[in-house]
Amino acid sequence: MDDGDDTPTPAVSSSVAVAPDDAEPLLPRNNWRSVLLRLGISIAFLVLLFWRLPDVSLDEVVPDLGVASVAWIVVAVLVHVVAYVLQTLRWATVSETLGNPLPFRRLFSHLLAGEFVSNALPTSFGGDVVRVVRQGRDTGDFPDAFAATAIERLSGWIVLPLISTAAMLAESEYLSLGGATVLALVINAVTVAALLTLLWVAGHERGAGRLIGVGGWRRYIGAVHLGVVAFRAHPGRVVQLLVRGLGFQVLQCVSVYAAARALELDQVSLLAAMAFFPPSAIAQNLPIAMGGLGVREAAFVLFFGAIGVPDGSAIALGLLVYVVFILASLAGAPSFAFGRRRGPDAIPAQR
Repeated sequence: MDDGDDTPTPAVSSSVAVAPDDAEPLLPRNNWRSVLLRLGISIAFLVLLFWRLPDVSLDEVVPDLGVASVAWIVVAVLVHVVAYVLQTLRWATVSETLGNPLPFRRLFSHLLAGEFVSNALPTSFGGDVVRVVRQGRDTGDFPDAFAATAIERLSGWIVLPLISTAAMLAESEYLSLGGATVLALVINAVTVAALLTLLWVAGHERGAGRLIGVGGWRRYIGAVHLGVVAFRAHPGRVVQLLVRGLGFQVLQCVSVYAAARALELDQVSLLAAMAFFPPSAIAQNLPIAMGGLGVREAAFVLFFGAIGVPDGSAIALGLLVYVVFILASLAGAPSFAFGRRRGPDAIPAQR
């Protein structure tokens, strides 16, 4: 799912079908063995949670929802959809900087289609693949489309740990929660270090720069290098990218907070959501479980349990957040079904 669910992995999925230079990449076929394996891992995580937490009752995990709770769920879904708008603006900033722009409406359609694939469909390839292929078809430049999505994702993963760390510093209690504090800070630090290393390699002439002008799949990595270099020449675009990314990730935290209000979890304040949802989102985006199911719930038990949320309620919050992500991504169903065709405002392909 998206970062949060910036929803997806730090870079574009390696399952994108990279075609020869003279062919158009196509969406890969679904690998049902991979789907079943990830679904099995998710179920195993949930079973392990219930086994290790014998005091958890079904009433806690599946609570009765009143009118007020449903209203908060609607708010969570709407906030998440608005977050998609900011994510599209972030993607537009990257695409324009790389000289590979599309109208906002077209990019928004592609992003919604990708989120629908990532969150609502059982596929072995992520929504980023859909975005790369569809933007590449519109512009005729698949390597730059790959680079645009990769850099957009990387920028989001830089913001996540910064939000978490800032929220923890703002609430001193969160710095003294034992293992929960240590794990959150370790995830934040490792994520920042890993992403800065990736960006350095991508932007260095002796790193990804060596792949400029080569053929095959390596030209996609070379395009990422050129994208990073382009941003060096436009520092104002870097600020714009990070501000839009900050807004996107904060709105995802607001969506989690609204879901917590639906369950009447007073312990989960907005600051708590900003502190502990980002490291949970980073963990759930590891490509091991279906939509992060099971991993997210375990992270919520650890992090929100440390501030007084009962284990069963923390699991319920994780499941509700998953449902919110799915409901929000259903807005992309029409785009996935029909958005493959070039609209009247799409830029003609340039070869």
